[in-house]
Amino acid sequence: MYKILALDMDGTLLNNNKVITPIVKKNIQELINKGKEVTLTTGRFPASVWLHGQALGLKTELIALNGSVILDQTNGEPIKTVPLSGEVAQKIAGFANKHNVYVHFHGYNVLFVENLNEMNKGWAMNNIVVDEAKERIFENYKDQLQYFEIREVKDFQDFFKEQSETVVYKATILNDNPETIEFLYQQMSNWEELSVTRTGLKRFDINAAGVSKQMALKYLCDKKNIDSSEVVAIGDYDNDYKMIEWAGLGVAMGNGNTLIKSVAKVVTKSNEENGVAEIIKSYF
Repeated sequence: MYKILALDMDGTLLNNNKVITPIVKKNIQELINKGKEVTLTTGRFPASVWLHGQALGLKTELIALNGSVILDQTNGEPIKTVPLSGEVAQKIAGFANKHNVYVHFHGYNVLFVENLNEMNKGWAMNNIVVDEAKERIFENYKDQLQYFEIREVKDFQDFFKEQSETVVYKATILNDNPETIEFLYQQMSNWEELSVTRTGLKRFDINAAGVSKQMALKYLCDKKNIDSSEVVAIGDYDNDYKMIEWAGLGVAMGNGNTLIKSVAKVVTKSNEENGVAEIIKSYF
């Protein structure tokens, strides 16, 4: 019997408009009412995970930033964290600068950027709980946007030298050329101090060595005396691989990539077809 459902967010819980559909929400809430655990496991910031958890009425601890943060579902505060060291952050920044690619760093609900641009200015708005009845403008979502901060630092290497007390949990490298991204991904995958995962054709995420959604989910399950055989985990991309492989029922979304589908025991419908709801109805 399955006891816990672990959900990736983008491409899994959320449809392509970043919305939790009414059908998915209804099925998740019915599952919670039956006494089952439901958690979110995502690369997103803690505040985004917490806000979505609140919207769903989740009662289980939540996993953010690819597993480097486990947070309290009631107040969004950290329970367990695994940050990148300041020395490693400097090294990442230097590598990105050497190869002339964009990088930003994720603190606890703070996005650190060297310079504001059109892409990162909209970061906070991309993390809110979307209401399709409301236009995505500041006034409509200011109650949620207060939880996010974007900080311009000008030069990362100088910043991490001078602000050694700054804590970051994840870095993301982005570039419009998929070949450049693949080359840099392969290079950084050899760094012993890092855990590197693809999160798109034009980006990859960087966490401290050993960090993964699977390790964070195992930590939660161990606390609750839940065996891996009692876990259902659903995702769509590379940073879900270990979690899906480890879970008793690892599920790939219909829109998931080939790698995730190859390791999953089940492939459900896409995020546009309420694939999460289908799994809840079929296996719970």
